[in-house]
Amino acid sequence: MTYWLYRLLQIIANSCPLKCNYALAEILGYLNYLFKLNHRANVLANLRYILPPETSLKVRKEKVRAVFVNFNKYLFEFFSIKILDREQTKNIMAPQMAALFSELNRKKQPFIIVSAHFGNWEIAANVLDSLGFVNNLIYQPHKDKRINDFFINNRDYRNTKLVPLGMGLKNAFKSLKKGEMLTMVGDWGLGDDAGIEVLFFGQKTLFPRGPAKIAVKTKVPIFPSMSVREGPNKFYIGYEEPISWDRQAPEEEQIKSITQSFASILEKQVRSHPEQWLIFRRIWPEQKDNDLGVCQ
Repeated sequence: MTYWLYRLLQIIANSCPLKCNYALAEILGYLNYLFKLNHRANVLANLRYILPPETSLKVRKEKVRAVFVNFNKYLFEFFSIKILDREQTKNIMAPQMAALFSELNRKKQPFIIVSAHFGNWEIAANVLDSLGFVNNLIYQPHKDKRINDFFINNRDYRNTKLVPLGMGLKNAFKSLKKGEMLTMVGDWGLGDDAGIEVLFFGQKTLFPRGPAKIAVKTKVPIFPSMSVREGPNKFYIGYEEPISWDRQAPEEEQIKSITQSFASILEKQVRSHPEQWLIFRRIWPEQKDNDLGVCQ
């Protein structure tokens, strides 16, 4: 059912003006809010930690609806990404970020970009590809092969290589040795094991150790970067300075330090734009996880 729904949304996204797609995203987002009870409960539970304690239930529910709407906007944008103007997408990255990455690319200096399921991470990947960077994008394969192939085929990359989580990581290490870029998400979904404990909004939870582990093993810079939605079809891709850590510390401490730094940076973004963090599972382990579903 999910596969055919994605196929239908793709047809609509490529047949209608973007303005109509956003209007439909509003409607579908509201319907998902009404009927996806587990996801709604999970997002609402997360917002109890994210929003100030005095936030009313009415405002919390409005934020939850906004999460569903933004996820549907992301889907419509993703399904129509092949028809986006490549020249236009080049202009949404911070100029300093583009200049820095261009210089690193010119010098064949490998580096890692760690992002999150925030704003529209697919737009960010498309921008990097449009700028001509040789990028290795790590993704977690979907359990349903049809859905997995559908998402892969919908990505219109020219310079980006898709690296599946698992055995494909060997290719990621090889790419870094060749001086190429590696991008991955660090908030959820790349758990090569049980994860590593961090403080996130003052509470203990687990984040994937993968990005930090690769940085420690390869000793390359790791840059946090987020794509922030600023309006209809309008984004801003910013970045932070590379994460610094004590490279003489035991390996596990290095991994924990990097992951905690990323969690703190993501926390700032989520605090400012909680409706743009498109996670539909409960983040804090003391919460009972009704549904482990999360965006692809």
